[in-house]
Order: sequence, then structure tokens, then C-alpha cells
Amino acid sequence: MAKKKTDKSKKVSYHYKPDNMTLEQWQIALRRQAAEKENFGIQELNAQEYPGYYIVNNPVSHNTYKVIYRGAFSAWNYCSCMDFKTSQLGTCKHIEAVKLWLEKSHKRPCTDTPAYTSVYLSYRKGRKVRLRIGTDNSEEFQKLAEPYFTPEGIMRPEAIDTINDFFSKALQLNNTFRWYDDAMDFILEQRDKRKREKFLSEPQADTLIDSLLKVRLFPYQKEGIRFAYRAGKSIIADEMGLGKTIQAIGTAELMRKQGIISSALVLCPTSLKYQWKKEIERFTDAQAIVVEGNHLKRKTLYKAAPFYKIVSYNSVSNDIEILHGLQTDFLIMDEVQRLKNWNTKISKAARHIEAEYAVVLSGTPLENKLEELYSVVQFVDQYCLGPYYKFINETVIKSDSGKVKGYKGLNTVGEKLHDILIRRRKKDVALQLPQRMDKVLFVPMTQEQQNMHDEFQSIVAQLVYKWNRQRFLSEKDRKRLLLLMSQMRMVCDSTYILDQKSRYDTKIDEVMNILNNVFESGDEKVVIFSQWERMTRLVAAELDKINIRYEYLHGGVPSEKRKDLMENFTSLPESRVFISTDAGSTGLNLQAASILINLDLPWNPAVLEQRIARIYRIGQQRNIQVINLVAPSSIEERMLSTLNFKTSLFEGILDNGEDSIFLDDSKLDKIMENIASVVTESPNEEKKESGDIIDPEDREKPASLPEKDEKPAENIQADTFDEESLSQTEYTRASETPEADRLISQGVSFFNGLVQTLKSPEATRRLAESLIEENKETGKTTLRIPVPDKESVINFLTLAGSILAHIGEKK
Repeated sequence: MAKKKTDKSKKVSYHYKPDNMTLEQWQIALRRQAAEKENFGIQELNAQEYPGYYIVNNPVSHNTYKVIYRGAFSAWNYCSCMDFKTSQLGTCKHIEAVKLWLEKSHKRPCTDTPAYTSVYLSYRKGRKVRLRIGTDNSEEFQKLAEPYFTPEGIMRPEAIDTINDFFSKALQLNNTFRWYDDAMDFILEQRDKRKREKFLSEPQADTLIDSLLKVRLFPYQKEGIRFAYRAGKSIIADEMGLGKTIQAIGTAELMRKQGIISSALVLCPTSLKYQWKKEIERFTDAQAIVVEGNHLKRKTLYKAAPFYKIVSYNSVSNDIEILHGLQTDFLIMDEVQRLKNWNTKISKAARHIEAEYAVVLSGTPLENKLEELYSVVQFVDQYCLGPYYKFINETVIKSDSGKVKGYKGLNTVGEKLHDILIRRRKKDVALQLPQRMDKVLFVPMTQEQQNMHDEFQSIVAQLVYKWNRQRFLSEKDRKRLLLLMSQMRMVCDSTYILDQKSRYDTKIDEVMNILNNVFESGDEKVVIFSQWERMTRLVAAELDKINIRYEYLHGGVPSEKRKDLMENFTSLPESRVFISTDAGSTGLNLQAASILINLDLPWNPAVLEQRIARIYRIGQQRNIQVINLVAPSSIEERMLSTLNFKTSLFEGILDNGEDSIFLDDSKLDKIMENIASVVTESPNEEKKESGDIIDPEDREKPASLPEKDEKPAENIQADTFDEESLSQTEYTRASETPEADRLISQGVSFFNGLVQTLKSPEATRRLAESLIEENKETGKTTLRIPVPDKESVINFLTLAGSILAHIGEKK
């Protein structure tokens, strides 16, 4: 038993670096630990002809790896797996497995210098082509290598175009000379890049770029095409509305007309397939087909003649699972931020597409976390940001408990991305874009809405209190917490979203007031967004009453009909309003509108900007007005600071903004405390009158927000709730009594609230006065506690008894 405990104590944590290890030692230990768990099949090849050469088979994945092991820390060790190539450790679990196999077999590794000379690719501290001179003809090889390699054996930059001469002479010198495929691939990659750079410096490049497409390109769009062409594989991360699609198509056309590529594959969300087809046919003279239908039909379409093939992420994921890979000369990946989770099936499938060149498009490559950007960059260059463990160590600030507290070194990350990522903001490009004005319009809830909101908030407070005491929430509690937070947001819009038997709201009236003013004052068109389909349904019903034509998009509308909705809104003067859920927040061009109304705020600032970019984009001729309807004294108002933090994180990396971003200033980085900061009301919070407007510049420090502006828990994605599937629930209205009475009537939240109240002498006095009643005739004093019904009293006393019994047990 004692031995088991010792063995267990030696296990290295995957989450925390031991204090007695360096970062690299920890990572090597993790790989050795993984090798001990795996049941690899290891085979040694001919030791005389291939000294130190092993084949490692993984029986689970059925993958085979080539391993060369010449002793611990040898610069000549090698494995064909990607971890070896990117970790910069000089080892991996397959090499560690070979070490263990040799130890168990009581064999010594071959550490002698081989007889043959070879050119290989070193992966330590950046990829470099290196020369290893063997024992045969060593002096002759050293003399031959001088014009091509440094004394340390690194290929000289100027030798990139003449290295073939060295290969020919080396083979003549000794026919055992060899070079490896990855070294040759790297050389060809560098040659190709130089060739493209040379073309861009020639006068005919400008002429060709000017005539690439059937439309006139803006200067910054030409710059984007040049950047992507030069890089070979790149990310275009321009703000939405600046024409990323046309830049990707332009890059493909430039390579096609240069004879560099003969096919292009476009990966995009299902809803955008036909829009891509339309754009390609509009801008170019090339043919494009959508790869769809059953698997056999799709397999045939991949081999069809048209230059452009367009396929959805879901379809390509299924196809790669069956075909075990796809190949294309040029790959375009649209809305790539949807693949930010590196371990999803679709993300893994996308990495199995072989492409010589690629353009990745995303206006929001970083939505919530810095780690997501790392995942997106991997589709373009797996070496750019270095090993993941180093990236996290150099950029993420964690608390003592291991929670992410903030980020650092953001400008350094931006510098590393300089050659593969290009980003322009609307304010940066040399265009006279229309002015954009953002307004936050505070629309107070009805008493019924406020009561429901406060009831949900009270239960959330109980769960926070429970977590604070126990540091644990059951799966049921976690799901309940997510649901409650989502319900808090829903009820800010209307009780109808939760319970279609009742309807209490004020935002619909406010929207109709805005629309009536628009209809009376001119011909402007309006786009209205809400996350909740039932909310958009209410707006549609009101427009029906006054016979206003509108287009209505939600998740149930087939993708082929979305184009008709957009065209109707654009071309029909009588179509004045476009109503949409977030199903339409990407891929739609609605610049016929000049006003956008957000009935609610999403958790994510990227989603908010996606909505706005539907009208605020290239081609817009009018000034833009964005109106955000926010319920005061609610979770919606407190989310304004959350949006501000996430936007700061985004700008720090991509827009050369603040170098370090902290999630909070007081180390309150626990998940439940973050939730509490979003749902807990500030003591100084005041109700706002309908029509109050906050200037966007004042968003960073709203007067009604708590001092500690914290972002919500990263794992809480209330936006993903299907509100249509929520069960209809009966709600009990809170009693319209003084605050102390309402505190007591909330039953199970009594003790938590009481503690907070008793901290203030003034609040304690008010509480006592509200509970104590004196009979003027008899002089007797009684305790007055209003209750809704008998059952509530029984439940309250039962809970109180349980708590007191628990306290007794603790003592």
C-alpha cells in the first residue's frame, strides 16, 4: 500500500507545473507519462543501414510514426508526429516510448555518428535546414558545404535557390548522401514565397490586380489581396463590412491567372453556401458549384470541372470521415471563428484538408478567450505562435487557484502574427464611411417583469451562496443556474417569452414608437434583432396590425429562402422592416437600412458587432443609428461592462491596443463571483426613466454599475439556450410591500439577505421598524411578518429548521 501511494505521488499534473520543474521539464515529464500509459508497438529497423531508426504503431488510432533516436538530448532525434515538430522540446511521447522500450529491453541507443551525410529540418527554436556530416568523406563534405551552410551547419539564406547544386555534388561525392522530405518541402515553400514576392514588385502585378474582378476594388482591398498572395496562407481579419469575401476571391483569381492553382474549395456555414456562389459568379468569370446532396453525389461533385467548389462545414466533416481527407490547391475558410474549439469534430475534419494555399476569413478571430485565437492560427501556420504550453505561459495571467485572471504580452502576439494576419478597422481605411451613432435606450420593465427578474436573481443568489460555502455545485444546480440567468435576460424583453399565457413588456411599445417616427419622417428602413424568436414574433404581430410590410428571418427559414428575404428588403420600397433572430447576424447584406434596433444585448460583443455589420458596411451611403434597448436595474444593464472587457481583449491583440488586460482588479476571478457581479444589484443603482440615453463613450463606467466590473463565467453560454423548449412555468408575483417585507417573503433567500442587511445600522433600523408593530391601546409589541399563504410558512420553517440543525452539527 505504501508503494502505491509513492507511485501516485510521482504522477505529474496536466494542469499545474510542479515547483521543482522548469516549464520544459514539466512538458517532457508529461510526454513520458503519456508514453507509460500507451500500449505502443515498437519495431527497430536494420541497425547497420538505419542506426537508431524505429517504427512506432498506435493500436488505437492505427497511426504509424517514424522515430530516430540517437540518445538523450541528441540534436538528431526525430519523430514524424506534429507534437515533435511544434513543441520545440526535442522529444514527444513516441520518442519517450522508444526510450522506455530500450530501457526495458536493456538495449543501448545508437549514439555513434552515422557514416552517411544528410540534410534535415531542425524544429528546435524555429524551423531551420541543417547539415549533418557523417564519418565517410567528412573533410570533402565540409569543404563542399562552405558556400551553402554556416560552420554550425545551418543553410545560408542565399543558398535557397542553389541548394540543388549542393545535392548533385554531394551525391557524386558519396551516393549514401540523403536529404529528407520535410527539409525539401521547407525549401520549396521558401522558394515559392520568394517567387510570389518578386512578382508583386513588378509593374504588371498592379495591372493584373486592377483587372482581376468585375468590380472596382478599394485600395485597402488590393492591399489585402497582395498580403494574402505573398503569405500563401493567411488570415484576413478585417472588421465586418469591409469586404473580406471579395479579397479572398481576388486572391484566388490572382493565383489562378498566374497559373499557380487549378482548383479552389470554399468552406462556409450552411446558410452562406449560395451567397458565396452568387458572389463568385458576380465578381469573376469562373464557374462555381455547391457540393451538396447525399454522400455519393458530393463525392462526384468534388471532382467536377468548375474551378470553385463550395461546401458547408457540416458536409465536409462527414465527407472527410469517409474519404479520410480532401485535397485542393486553394482553400477559403469563412467564419472560421466557429471552429475556435480545437477539439470539435468539424474542427478536426478541417485540419485534414490538404491545401497548398489558404485564406481564412474572420472579423472576430478572438471572441471570448485568447486561446481561441491560437486555435484559429493553427489553420494557417502551426509554428507561428510557438508551442501551446509556451504561448499560455507567456500570455495568460492566472490566480493562485489557477483561474484565468487576465492576459499579458498582447502586442507581442500581434507582432508574431504580422506576416500571416491582416486586420483593418473601418476607421483605419482611407474611405469616407458614413457616421455611426450608438445609443443605449433605457426602457424600464413592468412591475410583473421586475418581480420575475428579481425572483430569478434571488435564486441565483442562493446558488452563489451555496457555492461560496461548499465550493461545489451539482450538475442539476449548474444547469439550473444557466437556465435562471437565461430567464433573467428573457424577462427583460417580455414575460411572453417564458409564458405565452401572459404578456408584460414595454420594449415592444418603445420599438413601435421608434418605427412610427421613422415611417412618418421619411423612407428609411430598419433592421430589428433579438436573440429570442418569440420576441421577434411580437414585433411582427404589431407590424401586421398597422399593415407595414416586413421580412422575417429566424432559424426555421430554409437557407434557400433567405436570399429572397434580403432581395425583397433591398428592392421593394414598401418593405420597411427586416426582423431577425441571430440566425441572420452573419452573411446578410442589409445596407438598405440605416437604423438597427437591438431588442436585447448578447453576451458576446462579437455577436453584437455582427448584427451591426449587416447595415454598417461598404456601400452604405447614409448615417447609421444603432439603438440598444436595455432594461435598467437588470442583468442587461450590468452586461454593458462585460461587453467592454471583451472588446478590450480583442483590441489588445488585433488592433495594437492595451498590452495587458485584467479580468478584474481585485482578484475576484472565481466563476461564481463573476456571476454574482453580473446579477447582483449595486447599492447605488437607481431606476432610469424611459428614454434615458447613455453616450457610447460612457459605457466603460456606467453610473449604475457596481465598482467591480467583471466578465461572466467563461463556460456560461446562455445564448445557446433554446428558449422555445423551456417548459411553461407558473410564477408567483412578489408582494408589493416595503423592501424588508419582500426580503422576508422570498423565503429561502432570507438568511443571505439578512446578513447583508445587518451590515448597515440604518438598514437594520428600517428592517426592525418594518417588522415590529406596537398596539397603541395595550402598549404590546408584536412581530409582523406578511406571508403569501400557509404552505409558504411551512416551507420556510422547514428550511430554517434544516439550517439550524446543520449549524448545530457543525458545532
